Amino acid sequence: MILLGKNLKILLLTILLISTVSIGKGQTVSSSDNYNQQQEDISEIHSPHKATMYSALVPGLGQVYNKKYWKLPVIYGATGILIYAFNFNNDQYNKYKNAYADMHAGKITEFEGITDKSVLIRAKDGYKRDRNLNVISLAAVYLLNVVDATVDAHLFDYEITDDLSLNVQPTLKKSIDYQNTYGLSLQFNF
Repeated sequence: MILLGKNLKILLLTILLISTVSIGKGQTVSSSDNYNQQQEDISEIHSPHKATMYSALVPGLGQVYNKKYWKLPVIYGATGILIYAFNFNNDQYNKYKNAYADMHAGKITEFEGITDKSVLIRAKDGYKRDRNLNVISLAAVYLLNVVDATVDAHLFDYEITDDLSLNVQPTLKKSIDYQNTYGLSLQFNF
């Protein structure tokens, strides 16, 4: 038993020494390698692919990855409203569908003051249409969330310089038949 403990201690000490030696060797990097490593790290920090995948897996996570935190309440607010509207329209649809089935079977003669079956059908179809539109809207919010995260990730490192200018100058050019033509030359610098 004591021998097993000694062997275990020697094994752990050997693993510890090997790992510290390999870590120490990995840290000797020349300045040009260090610069290249920093450039690779910068280009990998805000990957549009990562933002897209994060947003596709969990809506809003791509915006967090892009440090656009203010968009989270918009995404989750729109999602919450659409889910609430879906549940309301689905409940009303089922209520009117069951009332129509009961009225058609002769079980009831009046439902919330309605005695005409065509009115029940119109109400049922209206709630069904609204429910389906809620599903489409929810899919659109999800898709816009993913597209927004992707576009923000592409534009994350985009810099706008202070050297935005428009230069307007008169010009004199020769036409095909060697006549002088006058005009304006517009030059954008950005």
